[in-house]
Amino acid sequence: MVEKVKVIIDSSSDLTFDEIEKYNVDVIPLTINIDGTEYDYRTISNDEYIERMRTATSYSTSQPAIGKFIEAFEKWTNEGYKIIVLTLSSALSGTYNTAVTASSEFEGVYVIDTKTTTRGMVFLLKECLKQLDENVDVEVIAENLREKAKNILTYVTIDKLDNLVKGGRLSKSQALIGGLLNIKVLTQLKETELVALDKVRGKKKLVHTLIKYIEEEKQNRTIKNISLPNALADEYVDLIKSELKETFGYEVSEDEIFTTTPIISTHTGENAVGILVELV
Repeated sequence: MVEKVKVIIDSSSDLTFDEIEKYNVDVIPLTINIDGTEYDYRTISNDEYIERMRTATSYSTSQPAIGKFIEAFEKWTNEGYKIIVLTLSSALSGTYNTAVTASSEFEGVYVIDTKTTTRGMVFLLKECLKQLDENVDVEVIAENLREKAKNILTYVTIDKLDNLVKGGRLSKSQALIGGLLNIKVLTQLKETELVALDKVRGKKKLVHTLIKYIEEEKQNRTIKNISLPNALADEYVDLIKSELKETFGYEVSEDEIFTTTPIISTHTGENAVGILVELV
């Protein structure tokens, strides 16, 4: 008998409403707070959030309460389903640990730390759904996804350092000096933390540095997918698209270029770009 399996993913995945319906997944929302008012992906758009962030005096993000996961797990296990849960990287949020804690009360719930965020999670979601269509055992799918997560590169270019100060990752004096010197930061999401790979002056230098790091990581592997979620960073996106095509012969689909979730832009600030690269 074919197993009944429900896939649950958190809202940092940047799924559109059409995709949520198409893939028939449940979405557990992370929340954002702007000047004391709470929102999630259903109540404020990604573009509107960045515009509001420009004039807001305070903004922050919160992981889902454990009750959100317990409620979802109860619903689907009571209907005879096994569950696969995809969360953003545990290096960025406590969402994974919360889901694991909630799952301890249930049988047949498999929680995957995707080691990435935004569309990197969708790369894994599509692989998960493909294997479900092929009737692969759910335990095997869970292990396969954990392995495939190792082949997704997650970079973020930071244009302005202000939000890193607000998040406690940089001092005000460092940000002031960085701004005066036109310093840009390239970061990469590693196994346990977001690492600053390089600090350079100017946009073009930042993009060239990004391409260098992708080349080093790629080695003999093939690029399967690239996504460029961004915080209203059209100029950066155009530069990155051009360099990716020139260096790797890869043309990024317009469907994979969009304004990213507030869960990410809160911490990166405006004009940042996420570069998600799936290798095979």
